Amino acid sequence: ATISEDDFYRYTRHRWTINESSRLEERYLKFNLQALLEVAVATCSSSGARHCTQILKCKEGMNNKAFIFTMDNGTEVLAKLPNPCAGPSFYTTASEVATRIFLRDALDIPTPRIITWSADRSNPVGAEYIIEEKAAGEPLGKFWKDLATLPMKGRMAIVDSILDVEKKLASVNFAKSGCIYFREDIPNSEPLQTNPPLSPEILNRFTMGPLVSNEFWSGQKAAMELDRGPLKDEKPEQFVKALALNERKFIKQHATPRMNYHSSLIKPELPDEMLGLIDRYLQMAPAMVPPQLSEDIRSPTLWHPDLHPNNIFVDPGSKKVSHVIDWQSASSLPFFYHCQVPTAIKHHGPALTVLEDLDSWPERPQNYHSMSPDEKSYIDNAIGSEYLHKYYLSSTRVKFPRRWAVLQKAADELKLRTEPAGWVQSAWSNNDTFFLRRALMGIANRWGDLCPDAGPCPWVISEDEVAAYGHERETRGYVSTFLAYFKENWGVSADGSVETERFDEVRVEMKRMKEYFVGSADDEEEKELAMKIWPYEEPTDT
Repeated sequence: ATISEDDFYRYTRHRWTINESSRLEERYLKFNLQALLEVAVATCSSSGARHCTQILKCKEGMNNKAFIFTMDNGTEVLAKLPNPCAGPSFYTTASEVATRIFLRDALDIPTPRIITWSADRSNPVGAEYIIEEKAAGEPLGKFWKDLATLPMKGRMAIVDSILDVEKKLASVNFAKSGCIYFREDIPNSEPLQTNPPLSPEILNRFTMGPLVSNEFWSGQKAAMELDRGPLKDEKPEQFVKALALNERKFIKQHATPRMNYHSSLIKPELPDEMLGLIDRYLQMAPAMVPPQLSEDIRSPTLWHPDLHPNNIFVDPGSKKVSHVIDWQSASSLPFFYHCQVPTAIKHHGPALTVLEDLDSWPERPQNYHSMSPDEKSYIDNAIGSEYLHKYYLSSTRVKFPRRWAVLQKAADELKLRTEPAGWVQSAWSNNDTFFLRRALMGIANRWGDLCPDAGPCPWVISEDEVAAYGHERETRGYVSTFLAYFKENWGVSADGSVETERFDEVRVEMKRMKEYFVGSADDEEEKELAMKIWPYEEPTDT
């Protein structure tokens, strides 16, 4: 379809039911389209291209705009431009480019070849960009959901190929946590240090530099002197503590009292309360690092940020991974943080068996043959999804002991240990105080198991703290019911985003459900609380 020029710059895939103007603004990117066109044509000139005949705006991700340029000789290239919300300027693009070239040259991991790039927004395009070859093959998301489209044997071959990519990633450990850069892009940088050592040519070409995750750079943090890495792997505990020390510094400089209506309609939430939680976090940091095992689960390792189906391209014939895309913000972190089954393979929804029990496998129900075709299709897809999840685990157990050591602990222990680090990074600015407190209470309740030689837990939770937590949990439980309802029925994400085509109908339903929620209150105080904690904004006419 033909679009206006402004649609090249605007984000159009989703609308937001929370803070929409801010969410759209941080995804609006004005750039010089003609200059980008000239760069794209120049990259194809060696193949005989003289001008561009078509520009296709790709389906948008949250953090980037992407366009496919088709030349007069049929050559196609992809241009990728980071939105303002993608991460810190310069570092985000410089790190992604260096990481992808490292992956291709050092680890033989298939990513589209980068033809040219710029991390300097003062270039003629007026934005950072990467021009690259179009990914080969088909995105896995195109056929992954329907078992009839791709039989189980082909799916298992794809899982094997994904596992091969993970094995290559885990074949090299790094001396530090951080993001990979070219040495010339980081002043006074040292050569990359790996175990086992890679070739001198590779080590001298790259270095480990600062992390680019938004938790380190968003809002006022961008101008602050924070510890963003690289962090040496002398003690993994250093990384765990650095996250909290950064947040403490931010709170002391920028946080002011605010209302948290889930907790109280009257009493404001104070920065000092959050600082007290961070002190607890720092005291309990030893429990956030698992003990070393026979397999190394603590050394920093590079990993893909999100292996969902549309980030994996597959050769339709061989059923092997042809390209893995979207390495933006990929980082080297202690290996135990990489404890999730890839999104593309992870089974979602109810399971017929315990996913971690590899001695039992899902089977069709006894009444399968009497079911309708639609019911059979649903059952087959559900069983197929669960089967692939377990096939991935069983293959990992046999072929990839280091990864298996992490996955074995992931369901319970590692989730408990790593959850606080996930919440602490932006606990104040994201209003996540409750979730950090919950994560720390989980560790306190299991302290003896997690740190058997460390003496008593430094945090003895008082009855008042338990009562306050219980009150807020109950209040948030009311809200979570509606969040789940809109997620399941309309695909509304936690940040309030929904596909543009569904926005108007979602607003109508939200208005109806808010009236129901407020109307269910028993008295005026409960009604006021319901009004305050309703998670979505009133619709506007804009």
